[in-house]
Amino acid sequence: MALTMRNTIAEVTLEALTANTAKAIAWNEKDEHTVLVINAAAQTDLTVKAGNGIQGVTDLVLTVPKGVSLVKLESGRFKNVSGANKGKVIVVSTGTPSVGVVALV
Repeated sequence: MALTMRNTIAEVTLEALTANTAKAIAWNEKDEHTVLVINAAAQTDLTVKAGNGIQGVTDLVLTVPKGVSLVKLESGRFKNVSGANKGKVIVVSTGTPSVGVVALV
């Protein structure tokens, strides 16, 4: 994830998801600066898995419309704080959207 300053273009690298397969995404910056970018060719469901920290209680299921969408997530609920995916958020989709993260500061 690249850090993008004000008055500059935010370049986002999107990775295509495989349907029903978990994808770990680095979530390194502060919540108020970090945005999950989703590009879907068709409407799909995207689940953000609960993190393994004390606030990680329930998954978040989003209905993503066709096109580009943005989501700001609360890292306390969704970021893994230990294990193989430490510092990452896990997403799973019923479809094959592309996802990426941008940090705006």
